[in-house]
Amino acid sequence: MDEFNAIYTTRHRLLRRALISMLNNEPWLILHGAKGAGKSLLAQGIVTAWAHRALTLGLLTRKGYQQEWIVLADTQIEGGLTGRVFSFGALWSGLSGVIGEMKEGTPLFVLENGQRAGNRLVSTVQDFIAIMPNARLLLTGTFGHRLQRRLRKLHPVWFEIPFPDKEDCREVIAAHADIEREESGVLAERFVREVMRRCHGNLHLVARTGEFIRRNKEEQAAVAPALQQAALRYLPATHHPRRTCLALIVVAVLCGAAGRYFSHPLSRWLPEPESLLSVALSRPASPPLTLTSEIMSTSESLALLYRVWGYEVDNGEAWCDQAYRGGMACLSGNDTLETLQYQGLPWIATLKMETLLLPVVVIGGGDKTFTVLTGSHTWIVDKTWFSTVWTGSSTRMWKPSPEGNASITRKSSPDDIVWLDKMLSRLLNVDAEGTGEWSPLLAEKVRQFQTQHKIKADGVMGQLSLIRLWQALGESPTLAQDEEKR
Repeated sequence: MDEFNAIYTTRHRLLRRALISMLNNEPWLILHGAKGAGKSLLAQGIVTAWAHRALTLGLLTRKGYQQEWIVLADTQIEGGLTGRVFSFGALWSGLSGVIGEMKEGTPLFVLENGQRAGNRLVSTVQDFIAIMPNARLLLTGTFGHRLQRRLRKLHPVWFEIPFPDKEDCREVIAAHADIEREESGVLAERFVREVMRRCHGNLHLVARTGEFIRRNKEEQAAVAPALQQAALRYLPATHHPRRTCLALIVVAVLCGAAGRYFSHPLSRWLPEPESLLSVALSRPASPPLTLTSEIMSTSESLALLYRVWGYEVDNGEAWCDQAYRGGMACLSGNDTLETLQYQGLPWIATLKMETLLLPVVVIGGGDKTFTVLTGSHTWIVDKTWFSTVWTGSSTRMWKPSPEGNASITRKSSPDDIVWLDKMLSRLLNVDAEGTGEWSPLLAEKVRQFQTQHKIKADGVMGQLSLIRLWQALGESPTLAQDEEKR
């Protein structure tokens, strides 16, 4: 899905060979790695090199957050299963009916982002061992400690992608910046180390610095220090821990400070103004007719929304049901403008102008105007006019919990609770408990966060609270506020 990480480092190539060799002899194995470490890239490389049929599956979250397995890709073209959906209980029995018809060869199944299945993942693996004795299974994901312990009891062959070192980062940056390997020394040592420190092992982010350099350098080999410094703006800022003395007072102050800091729009992922603002606009009362000069298709508008979220997706892959591949959920429906603005997420609106249907991506809003994207242009349109031509439908994306849940409560899994405690403690600059239990202290952290972000302080992390949390962490875009509301 993300073209920015389609680069094999030296260690990736070695690991891929080891994985292929092991799969030829072992029934199943696990590939564990942090976000952006290259799990999907390695899995794709293994599928490409596999001599027999290979199917890649992922989790599909339907309305109501019911999860099912969907076949993302099938190397067999004729009679392939791409797009087929299976329930948890019928996954292997359903596949065995088809795969069992193979007279020769060893089929390979790849389960991507297996951690999203939570506790049901263990039973899924057990069913595979019982039903598919002649097949191979590659399970990828970022697994929490509790799930790791449960999986290791099944005695898998465990591979872990090592944390990228300085040379890995240099290799990825150079590849995406179109710098020859022997000329990668033009990248300053200090710059590479800073990229490595800010990205925390996420090669998707590392690659974006290289892509920025490629788009902005004037000559093939010209990578000025100023350009390298500018590329750092496309990475998360470095956070420095603060020391606290007076617990209650200082924490309260820091809560407010953290809220103001983390609530900035995720502008680094939005298209660059230099390429968008090609038409001079001065807050018109109604949009000019040229707004219709660039009409997007449904997939093009979704690709633009993916770009706002930081993903470069081809139009042919930009669909709502693919959002889970980025750890997101896609919501479509009819909400009021007030509700959409209050949620604070970019969204797709369909405008009806005479006989034309014009999809736009709303990235900003205020009391009087909306800021929208159409293709390669940015427009500021009158809110009253917008409400008269808007069809009422909206499509937006948001991030559920790491395990794909719409809320986190005392009944949630320990992994979700541990993650919530860690993230809230990070934002509030207090210690995390790490017990995986819903304690009174954790409930108080939730209420403090909700109060800080002007959410009903009920102590439950519902959908809106999770949206605000991801935005505060800098991993979700924010609907920008127009100037008159600032």
